Amino acid sequence: MPGPLAEWQDRLVSGLIDWVGPIIIAVVLSNVVSVIIDLNTSLWFNPTGIVINLLAVAWILYNGYLAGETGQSYGMKQSGLRLVGEQTGQNIGGSQGLVRNILFLASALCCIFWVVVLVDALFPLFDDKKQTLRDKIAKSVVVKTG
Repeated sequence: MPGPLAEWQDRLVSGLIDWVGPIIIAVVLSNVVSVIIDLNTSLWFNPTGIVINLLAVAWILYNGYLAGETGQSYGMKQSGLRLVGEQTGQNIGGSQGLVRNILFLASALCCIFWVVVLVDALFPLFDDKKQTLRDKIAKSVVVKTG
């Protein structure tokens, strides 16, 4: 391994930057835009809001691709973390990084979103390799870089 396994709190900071930040920004922006142009629709279901939320999902998927291709998403860079293959210790590749986030995002959207997110976020606390469910899917681990 290119470094020690990442601690949960470092992964939490990374996840807040990569996942929660874009979602909060999308919700706030879609609500603000809805109020500004006074759409007579729900704040959650308006055309502008849908586009903004789709952009947040696209950002999350891009971060997955980036993490697989370069070893680091934006949140991982800020937290000093690196995503590597469990067996190889090398980058897992952009497509595998994308699959890692797509499968998680799909399961989260199809099921009870917050339950899936919570289980995935807490999984490293109890796992020997400190892996999330996404890591298990992609056969990856997150390590601390220096």
